Amino acid sequence: MTIYRFQTCCPIILFLIVVCQRTFVSSLSPSSANKIRAISLDVTGTLLATKEPVLKSYHDAAIWAKLFNPTPTQAELKQGFKLAFKERCIESPCFGGVEGISGRDWWRETVSRVLYHAKPDVVYTDEEFDRYFRRVYQHFGSQSGYMVLEDATSLLTSLQDASSSDLLLGITSNTPTRHMESVLPMLDNLHDHFSWFTCSQDVKYEKPSVEIFEASYQQAKFWIPNLQKDEILHIGDSYACDYCGAKRFGFQALMLDRSDNPSVTAYVDWVDAPDYEGKSLEDVRENTITSLEEVAAMLLGANN
Repeated sequence: MTIYRFQTCCPIILFLIVVCQRTFVSSLSPSSANKIRAISLDVTGTLLATKEPVLKSYHDAAIWAKLFNPTPTQAELKQGFKLAFKERCIESPCFGGVEGISGRDWWRETVSRVLYHAKPDVVYTDEEFDRYFRRVYQHFGSQSGYMVLEDATSLLTSLQDASSSDLLLGITSNTPTRHMESVLPMLDNLHDHFSWFTCSQDVKYEKPSVEIFEASYQQAKFWIPNLQKDEILHIGDSYACDYCGAKRFGFQALMLDRSDNPSVTAYVDWVDAPDYEGKSLEDVRENTITSLEEVAAMLLGANN
């Protein structure tokens, strides 16, 4: 089950939507699909996932770094990560972009707090922490850190192989710059599928803000100068950040439900979903998909 947060003129109401494929009429209308000239995609949870649970990677790094004073358990690290990540995202948004620090420095402070919240009574030496942090940071900057989700590969391949498809593809993501410049390229040159890259650390705004979607729109217009907002389809796995944020800005949008995918974990659960024209439970149901493979069927079918 997935909890979607709707913001209305009344106090925030929580609607529970049972995630079941037969619940959704997951399709764009033919007229909407025919208008689409560009696709904007989220990264983490949509195109990519970590190869193993984040907390296993953190725990393995602690063992490798010999944090034996004592070694924090995965359960302790899970609690520590949840607290530290939320703290840092709120006080220093956009992975340091707003504060003006590097992504590496942002993560260094965040990982330090993960250990603090995991083991508040334990003080690790600077040498111990430096050894541990470098191992964590190296892991998530290597091919061992991430994988391309199977349905993402299928979508990109289908669009590439379709001779009738001249859709422009781009990225709109709440991720560090490192994802754009290192992570995507090292995963079988995944970046070659995309023409524009908009990430929160660069533009200093995060989805669902209007500003990040405006930045994405302007980058897309470099390639198609007469492109209209409603000719862009944004797809992501966050109801608040991706679906509602894109719809409010004027993009078309699909909500990618990943709740049944064990490889995808949503860590940001505190963002309120903005209002947009026509916002309703029915609208979400009609525009929810459970696989990116559905997108190729919708778009390529509409263009044939």
